[in-house]
Amino acid sequence: MINTYIRTIEFEYEKVNRRWLNLHLYISIGLAIASFLLEAILYFVLNSMGLVEATAAVYAVRYLLIPTGLNGLILAILFLIRKIYAKRLTVQAYAVSIGLVAICFVLFTIHSIFPSLYFLFAIPLMFSCLYGNFVLTSVTAICVFIARIVGDVVITWDSAKIQLLNYGYTAVNFAVSLLILAGFYIACLVLIYFEQEKNHAAVKKEIERVQFRQGMIIDQLTTLYNRTALNEVLTHLNEEDSGLVCAMLDIDYFKEVNDTLGPPAGDDYLKTFSNLLRTVCDQHLVFRYGGDEFCILFNGISLEEASLLCKRLYRDSAKILDPGSIGGRVAAASYGLSVYESGQDPDDLIKAADAEMYEMKKRRIS
Repeated sequence: MINTYIRTIEFEYEKVNRRWLNLHLYISIGLAIASFLLEAILYFVLNSMGLVEATAAVYAVRYLLIPTGLNGLILAILFLIRKIYAKRLTVQAYAVSIGLVAICFVLFTIHSIFPSLYFLFAIPLMFSCLYGNFVLTSVTAICVFIARIVGDVVITWDSAKIQLLNYGYTAVNFAVSLLILAGFYIACLVLIYFEQEKNHAAVKKEIERVQFRQGMIIDQLTTLYNRTALNEVLTHLNEEDSGLVCAMLDIDYFKEVNDTLGPPAGDDYLKTFSNLLRTVCDQHLVFRYGGDEFCILFNGISLEEASLLCKRLYRDSAKILDPGSIGGRVAAASYGLSVYESGQDPDDLIKAADAEMYEMKKRRIS
């Protein structure tokens, strides 16, 4: 049960990460579109100020068509990766994180005359840390540093750019920007660490709560649900449960099993019988009512089908013990059935099945 609960939590985390992945991709698309619009607006603003030396055609090619084409290619690759690796969330997260670095690289490189644009690289770093993955954030950081260095040292897209190695102030600004990005990367790692610690603490507390709750509704000997659990289920029966079949079972001659073979043998019988109940009624709710009494709530089957399953339980339970070991008596499970009607008192449902069970027991034992 705990393992199932943990898998459920992991599944919920995956759903949150998948939603963030979709938003991450939309932000990348939005950044590419926004950069195109800003470039177009920037041309008219700078041109009105007499700061544009290139012709409109050259500007359109260098600052609109080529950057937009590169960003479009990056986005096309991202969508292709999403299609190929549709079920691999981690691969998609890496692709979208690195893809956003590439889009920021394009924007930074074509406008490297504006040194403050290196802050663009903080965006993919920040977004990658929301996945809570140290390796993913580290890979994204490596791509950020490579993009920052290549964009400033290797590529000269704008003729007005001051060469890094020819001007001391620019070199200092470059070094400071790398240190700031490194600090931002470390801050992201710290955030991931404490977020994971917080999540682990929350999950641990929730598991402890589930374990405590499980201890309250699980019978310790048979590990079936106990009477407390049965009462909770019965309390919540409603109109939609009309037609639900309830079975009460009681082991014949169980007292003789305990008296003749001893309580440990009786416990072994109950455990074996409980395993039989799980096998035969694996799609239904099975409870230990108390002592050698059990209850089954059959899910979605008719009274006739439930009766057939109970007959099988009766036959198979008679094979658990050699009758000779308890004076020739057959320790089998007598049973009684009742059907829930809308608005019926749950106690009446149990009493009706119990009464039928004892009628069967009388016929067998007398």
